[in-house]
Amino acid sequence: METIAKIKDKEIDKVITPTIACFAPLLEAKKAFIREIPQKTFKYGSTDRHQLDIYYPITAQTGETPILFFIYGGGYNTGDRSLSPKTFGLVYACVAAFYARRGFIVVIPDYRLVPDVTFPGPAEDIRDAISWVVQNPQHLISSGSPSPNTSRLIVMGHSAGAAHIATMLFSPNVLALNEDLRSKIIAAILISGPYDLGPVQAGWLFASVCAQYWGSLEVAKANDPLHLFYGLEAAFIERLPKILLVEGEWEPDWLLDAGKALQQAFTDRIQQPIDKIVALGHNHISLNLALSTGQGEQWGEDVVGWYKRNFLPE
Repeated sequence: METIAKIKDKEIDKVITPTIACFAPLLEAKKAFIREIPQKTFKYGSTDRHQLDIYYPITAQTGETPILFFIYGGGYNTGDRSLSPKTFGLVYACVAAFYARRGFIVVIPDYRLVPDVTFPGPAEDIRDAISWVVQNPQHLISSGSPSPNTSRLIVMGHSAGAAHIATMLFSPNVLALNEDLRSKIIAAILISGPYDLGPVQAGWLFASVCAQYWGSLEVAKANDPLHLFYGLEAAFIERLPKILLVEGEWEPDWLLDAGKALQQAFTDRIQQPIDKIVALGHNHISLNLALSTGQGEQWGEDVVGWYKRNFLPE
């Protein structure tokens, strides 16, 4: 983590390479530890992007096993449930292994990317992946997870993945008010997401991706998670899951501002702040790479603690 502290730039494109260089040897050293977690791959839809990995706890759980869906980011146009070669295919297995060792069944789906999809296609893919898992509970059972609970689901997303989860939850066209799946999602953990696209300027590379995804930058700004939330009817807000925001200490300023804007939106509409964890010492990229390495994992432990405080009986 000392090496991460020496990276002075906050912008995502500037921190990717040095952050990967920092964590790659740590991940490689933990390869056997990460790969020890049992994993199976399934197809939940019609294309090659409609596949998901399920990771299973290796220690038998007492009672019902919680199910955690992790949705990776990648700026809407990149991302894969197994990144390689620089990270040895251990990202995002390192995230799954971290939470599987703490008693969760972890599901990581792929979803369609720009330019092969438009808004809100990825949110629909995520909804369909969750639905497939709920409808096929036999694939969740293992010696470590004898009793998976498909009625108490946790969704976690990073960056664009957080935006896709928020879109799913905040869009009646993606997940209807009386949709049974909505009642099964009890918690949403949103990590460093671009909830507010207001600051995005036409000259940014990200702006061109947004224009591809939404049709134009103006449409993107009108349909980002922040504006979808402000447009929700009260009945939808009442049925939202409990939400936790997570962000790295050294995120780009505009992403930190987006988190503040979403916090303010919740305060405005429900007169109650949402919970938040700041991952000290982390930038936008290091958060996920740290898990299962033994360094910089405290934010993950804090997420587990938040879940236990809110959803497990004392």
